[in-house]
Amino acid sequence: MTMFLDQIRQILRRLGRSPLFTTITLLTLAIGVGANTVIFSVVEGVLLKPLPYPHAEQLIGVWHKAPGIGLQELNMAPSIYFIDREQSTTLQDIGVYTGDSLDVTGVGQPEHVRGLDVTDGTLPILGVVPALGRLFSRKDDSAGAPETVLLSYGYWQERFGGASSVIGRSLTVDGKPREIIGVLPRGFHFLDRQDAALILPFQWDRNKTTRDCAVEAWGDDAAGRRGHGAPTSDRYA
Repeated sequence: MTMFLDQIRQILRRLGRSPLFTTITLLTLAIGVGANTVIFSVVEGVLLKPLPYPHAEQLIGVWHKAPGIGLQELNMAPSIYFIDREQSTTLQDIGVYTGDSLDVTGVGQPEHVRGLDVTDGTLPILGVVPALGRLFSRKDDSAGAPETVLLSYGYWQERFGGASSVIGRSLTVDGKPREIIGVLPRGFHFLDRQDAALILPFQWDRNKTTRDCAVEAWGDDAAGRRGHGAPTSDRYA
């Protein structure tokens, strides 16, 4: 019962927000005990207003629906993310993201900053071009890869004085040294989120994801970019 109440609260919170999308694309997940096939269908959404990204008309929000257990809206889980990315015929790519809170040491006074965790496709989906360095690669976002971090433009200016030599330097985040690989462009804002100082890769392990049933596993947001002339539904067995 607690799990269902938590899910309902999650749904109500999202419905109460002012989303960037009028009719959000729903990736419908039919969940049934003993079912041998999982069926996904995409319902195309209409943007409320143009977003400040290249080809914004192709951007969609992605949520899941579990009618078999009476849940109308769920966020993303790691196992479903990999299925979407590997099998979708509708999306060019999909990105997952969630807010974070980080402790930074090793550069001046220790501080607590706002962060953003993303999969490697998230920023490219939005057409982000770094002001310096590069964005995350799929290797950066793989489990066991060297720890990396991206800086926001404002944080780069504030903490590093806008020095180009920041690329390759180490920054200790939550007790882990991370290599700075890039700086986001000036004026960049990530969807409807508050600006984050640091961006980290999720580094999910593809081989360790399963059909996630725990509430916590469905806690991340997702966005995708539709392909030109893409079909309006996907079916995955």
